[in-house]
Amino acid sequence: MSHDRNITLPHPRSTVQSMTSHDISTAPETMHNVSFAVVDFETTGLNPETDRIVQLAAVIVNGDGDIIDSFDTIVKPESPGEYQHGAEHIHGITAEQVANGMPLRIALEKLWEINTGNVFTAHNAQFDLGFLHAESERVGIDGHVDVHIDTLELSRRISGDDSSRRHNLLALCEHYGIERDKVHDAKSDATATAQLLMHLMKEIGVELPDQVAELFAP
Repeated sequence: MSHDRNITLPHPRSTVQSMTSHDISTAPETMHNVSFAVVDFETTGLNPETDRIVQLAAVIVNGDGDIIDSFDTIVKPESPGEYQHGAEHIHGITAEQVANGMPLRIALEKLWEINTGNVFTAHNAQFDLGFLHAESERVGIDGHVDVHIDTLELSRRISGDDSSRRHNLLALCEHYGIERDKVHDAKSDATATAQLLMHLMKEIGVELPDQVAELFAP
């Protein structure tokens, strides 16, 4: 396997444009044709420069809310001898589980692959993007997400001057009646974020593929 791999994701605007360029008589413009890669990480801490991913998940969902693919795994770090376990009291993943996890490079290659052609989405996306880019660089994967959707930012946009609304994932799941099997589990949180995205799109009034660009984070 090569030690370097360049990965370029289609720009989300190009992706959306290609989804809406079909002849309407043969391929009606519907949100069923738009797909989002909803990503979540569990990590040893908050700093992507010093902390590490211990679990990752991506849930591919179309604009109708149908889950069409998913990938999740516990991750073994690129340098096990230097790894410092942390935040187990939050995510519940043990050092032994991490030691037996999927190697980081393989996990990230699968994550980048499943994201290709979909609109990258996360809750508090700057956190996840920081870890995605830092960990990819560590294993020689040259990948970068330029444009994305952040459900945290969308929630803040909707609430406007309403300071009573809380925007963390737990509070928003309670607000919209979204059930989660686990808290601080990458697959569970990504699935919940995918459902949250559907609620936020409805409130914003995004109903057609050519409106998806309205969701992109600044």
